[in-house]
Amino acid sequence: MTKMSKISSSELKKNKNLIPYSSQNQIKELVQLKQIHLDDHDLFLNREIAWLSFNERVLTEAENKSVPLFERLKFCTIFASNLDEFFMVRLSGLLKLVVKPNNIYLDEEEFDETLDEVAIKVRGLIKRAEKCLYSQIFPALSNHHISIANIEDLTRSDEEKLDAHFESQIFPVLTPLAIDPAHPFPYLSNLSLYLAVTFEGISENGEPLLALVEIPQKIQRLIPITIKTNKHRFFLVEELIKSYMPALFPWTRVTGAHSFRVTRNLDYQLLEGEVKDLMKSIEYELKDREQKTVVRLEYEKNMPDWLRNKLAGVLELDSSDLYEIEGLINYRDLVPLLKVERVDPILKDPAFNPRLNVVLVDENRDIFDIIREKDILLHHPYDSFASVLDFLRSAAKDEKVLAIKQTLYRSGGDSPIIEALSNAAERGKQVTVVVELKARFDEANNIEWAKRLERAGAHVVFGFIDLKTHAKCTLVIRKEKNNYLQKYVHISTGNYNSATAKLYTDIGHLTADAALCDDVANLFNFLTGFNILRDQEKTRFRAPDFEKIKVAPFRLREQIIQLIEHEKKLHSPENPAHIILKMNSLVDTKLCQALYKASQKGVKIDLIIRGVCILRPGIKRVSENIKVISIIDRFLEHSRIFWFKNKGDPLIYCGSADFMQRNMDKRIEIVWPIDHIELKAKVTGILNNFLNDNCKSHYMQSNGSYIKSQTQNGEPLFRCQEKFIEEARRYGVKSIAYDQAIKPLFDKKDFERIPERFIPSLVVEEKKKNVAKKKKKK
Repeated sequence: MTKMSKISSSELKKNKNLIPYSSQNQIKELVQLKQIHLDDHDLFLNREIAWLSFNERVLTEAENKSVPLFERLKFCTIFASNLDEFFMVRLSGLLKLVVKPNNIYLDEEEFDETLDEVAIKVRGLIKRAEKCLYSQIFPALSNHHISIANIEDLTRSDEEKLDAHFESQIFPVLTPLAIDPAHPFPYLSNLSLYLAVTFEGISENGEPLLALVEIPQKIQRLIPITIKTNKHRFFLVEELIKSYMPALFPWTRVTGAHSFRVTRNLDYQLLEGEVKDLMKSIEYELKDREQKTVVRLEYEKNMPDWLRNKLAGVLELDSSDLYEIEGLINYRDLVPLLKVERVDPILKDPAFNPRLNVVLVDENRDIFDIIREKDILLHHPYDSFASVLDFLRSAAKDEKVLAIKQTLYRSGGDSPIIEALSNAAERGKQVTVVVELKARFDEANNIEWAKRLERAGAHVVFGFIDLKTHAKCTLVIRKEKNNYLQKYVHISTGNYNSATAKLYTDIGHLTADAALCDDVANLFNFLTGFNILRDQEKTRFRAPDFEKIKVAPFRLREQIIQLIEHEKKLHSPENPAHIILKMNSLVDTKLCQALYKASQKGVKIDLIIRGVCILRPGIKRVSENIKVISIIDRFLEHSRIFWFKNKGDPLIYCGSADFMQRNMDKRIEIVWPIDHIELKAKVTGILNNFLNDNCKSHYMQSNGSYIKSQTQNGEPLFRCQEKFIEEARRYGVKSIAYDQAIKPLFDKKDFERIPERFIPSLVVEEKKKNVAKKKKKK
């Protein structure tokens, strides 16, 4: 990693929000070298600081006064959630690096520099977030009669409501914990809010009297005290508990109560030689996770120095691990404000209900006939994820379907996907599900779904211990004319998660293409079969043979580099080459170097990277032909698309993999080609819309900073996500409300309650049969 220094003061004056990466002087010195080495560390940005830059772009949307107020608050909660994950995973991983033997990435000085810069940058972002929330968003919400009341604002009626709420809902679940020689310092739960309570007098060992009160995470943080058509007032639960401290500690006089929260390292690694039962090992890790090292302490501003030092000492934290918070600790608890009903429509983005793809809406044909006739590309959330559910539910119901195979990485809570797979297994179909138990923060959900699917009769496979199965694909096998076994496939860049499918942009592909279907079938055979060769030195995999798809960890990096090299060789003044790559993150140095080499040969390269990018664009003689943009908007950009001009006959791929070492080497990933002319045109149009965005795009500078796009000389505004919504409304078919469309149909009676405007064939057929049965009975 490179040593970081501040950018020039003149640049800071131009844009006060720029993140300080390596200085412009470093870049100039690099350019002036006679021979540039592409393995020079100064050509790559620090990954942790680059991640914080991404979260800064999220915060920038919260600060943007042109964004609807509720959406600004939403971006504040996302910013806070991202920062929590950064400490639980990214920073924890960085701390692990320094203790690894033969660590080639960091020396001690560089490690300390990185930690110092992370701490400085995080503190700066927190201050900006506090200012945004308290100086802009809360006052604006108050103007719309939505507020969090202070204790001095409470009326007698408010106090009576809160008293009743405290006695019935809060007091019974609180446990005051005194700290003294007989009661040692208790265990502190990850991300739980605590009150450190101080008292008059001192303990037997001469220290100030101290007790802790944990506020259980199940308790609602925002207590509604006024809910009317035009007025919504809330009160913070910790402020209510503080007012009741004498009731919790009647034996002495309380002198103060101060909020704080700890963050623990939640990263873990399973070693293949030590795992005998993967599910049990994951369950053990989930229990052990709460005992992991504390990496951050957040405390409210007025906490006494002695108390802050006491907490830091007990938790074995340095001063750099302590974060003073002015105001609310944990903005994620503000989400209930976003659910307030009957508010002014200008506070939110205009409502959008995903549309059904017009090709799939044909009540006279089943979905398999439609897919067999032509490939279908779905662009979520503009194309409704309900079409994917229709595919699965139709497969579950269809008597001709013999088998269904699917990978599950993150399927969410009350999942209609699990319902469809369980339904198919209960109907006697062979259902095989590859469940990734190691999907971070979804382990418990996935264990529960795995058990449920097994109870329904499905074959559940957990993949590999040292590889995560991140590929997203479904295979349906159906017996058709002359007993021919026809395969149907759905492949996607996103998870089989109906909740995030409404919030994330992804590409899905429904196909009966023989070669593509055979490849996916071979992938499932690899995932479920015994395809590992073990010896005393290492574990090796038998690489399957694929005709069309590219799969990690089987040379995916090399195959992508070959595509880049191929485009580079085609470049000429008469036929200039062009590469467009869209993904979440670009941090693999070998792939960055391949892009640098292509740029040096004159290839135009457009990178659409939402999150972390360590590649530096715009460096003379290295990356002057590379442009990097990041789009932060209403929907989270999650699709991965790789486009190569290929002299006017584009080579286009979509996939589950980002350009990261873990995706290339530590995961099962799938990248598939878009071959059909019509689908190629659609994907190319999608990419062009991203590149033309001048409302929500941020342009990356060579020093790692980002500048928000601005229109010039009367240039019309163009917002790509609005364009996609407009196209979906123009060409798609209206559906019932999405939440109703993706509702799990565990109760067969639910089939009759779904209107016919939502076209899933399973629902329509069941409804018609039920109506026919009723007529017959009459």
